[in-house]
Amino acid sequence: MKRNIALLYGFSFFDQFMIVIALWVPYLTTQGISMRQFMELQAVFALVILAGEVPSGLLSDLWGRKKTLLLGSTLKAVSFSLLPLWSSYEGFLFYHLTMGIALSMISGGDVALLYDSYLAAGAEKSRPTAMLGNAKLAAQTGTAVSALLGGAVVTLSYGHLLWANAILSWIPVLLVLCIIEPPASFERPKKWAQDLKEVLSATLVRDTATRLVFLNLVAGGTGGLVMVWVNQKYWQESGVALAWFGVLSAGYGLLFGFAGRSASLGAKRYGRRSLLAAVGVLPIVAFFGMASFLGWGGILLGTLGQVGRGLGSVLFLEALNERISSAFRATVISLSQLGVRAFFCLLGPLVGYGIDAWGLPSVLSALGIVFSIAFVCLLLPLILRETARTMKEASA
Repeated sequence: MKRNIALLYGFSFFDQFMIVIALWVPYLTTQGISMRQFMELQAVFALVILAGEVPSGLLSDLWGRKKTLLLGSTLKAVSFSLLPLWSSYEGFLFYHLTMGIALSMISGGDVALLYDSYLAAGAEKSRPTAMLGNAKLAAQTGTAVSALLGGAVVTLSYGHLLWANAILSWIPVLLVLCIIEPPASFERPKKWAQDLKEVLSATLVRDTATRLVFLNLVAGGTGGLVMVWVNQKYWQESGVALAWFGVLSAGYGLLFGFAGRSASLGAKRYGRRSLLAAVGVLPIVAFFGMASFLGWGGILLGTLGQVGRGLGSVLFLEALNERISSAFRATVISLSQLGVRAFFCLLGPLVGYGIDAWGLPSVLSALGIVFSIAFVCLLLPLILRETARTMKEASA
């Protein structure tokens, strides 16, 4: 099981090692794909993932983590391997359909398998924050290194970039083949459907603390997904040269990863309450700071958002894993990813329209207000519960 954990760290790294994505828009432009068509393809991609999140989580819980992860990784590698052959809108549409299915199958199962392996290794009594932080750091490092490598390889040609990307995409498949399914993953309740209904009811309705954790995980993920695209527009309007986009993307990604890796140490040193407060406050400061100081000052302040979201991604995921049984862990995690995609489908277009109509500073200020409300309604109650729990433990 300890070997599993090391292999899954490697999977987290290479699963994000997609060197073509950093230059996705320029490449599709050379193939005659307009921005309207590009956004259509992204919409299809998002809808496929949205529709596949929960079914793939159910498949992972019922069929097995390793099998589902292997199937998703293989489909992803096949999609990348066929990508150099496509040169039409229909071909790229097929790519986005298959890639959406692949990523939905991978989502949730990798984290559930990592967590089950951790428990099977005999570490039930200690918090797995550091383990989840390591996985987040590995994923962000993979994203950062792939962006830098993609920028270097494309100087040869797009052909070199695509085929190198295709070869690298098979590494996660090899890693999954070496993984051993933890025994706990096969312990399925006899009344599975009924018990699943109970778990979802407890997660979203009856258990207030679990619901708050779940909703905070969705809110943080939605904000991070929106900022992936807003950041690029912000850098463009700040006059940053295109050659620096990969460097900034890598830097932001690594900062997110290192923040997640530091969540365990931060919780021990400063307490979970202080860290949860930082998770909510730092992105809000980043939104208003970027709105007020367009340019390198705003870019620097934007890093605060990465720190806050990096900490939150680990703290909320750990708290959710602690509250969900192994039999349903992948399903609930996939459900949280479905929530992220669903809210992004609502918030993303509004942000895009707002940027075109009123400009970046106004939209960033509006996002600061929205996430301030989310902080008060979702995160502050969780902090108060953590405070009450700490006081109860101290008095006992």
